[in-house]
Amino acid sequence: MNIMQHYEKALELTHAMLEAAQKSDWDRLLAAEKERKALIDQLCKLDVSPGRDVKTRRRKRELIRNTMECDEQIEILTQDWMRELRDVLGSVSAEQKLVRTYGS
Repeated sequence: MNIMQHYEKALELTHAMLEAAQKSDWDRLLAAEKERKALIDQLCKLDVSPGRDVKTRRRKRELIRNTMECDEQIEILTQDWMRELRDVLGSVSAEQKLVRTYGS
């Protein structure tokens, strides 16, 4: 896989992450995120120079920009999920305190 294919695959995985977040499929989101992280770690080692081809640099910039835009949307969706999760955990914690205090 060449460098540009790595960028294309990273964007593809980011789209999969966004779709999973939109469907509240958190397991799929985490799996795609793990795969993307491994890919990006490889990419950081491979892509050490910006390259001379203007067309390739432009395409790389577009891929990175699209990836970042999807990441922003994923962040918004996961923030909502984290807020809901905190609320659920908070109510469970409060219920457990009441049970400990007053019995079942």
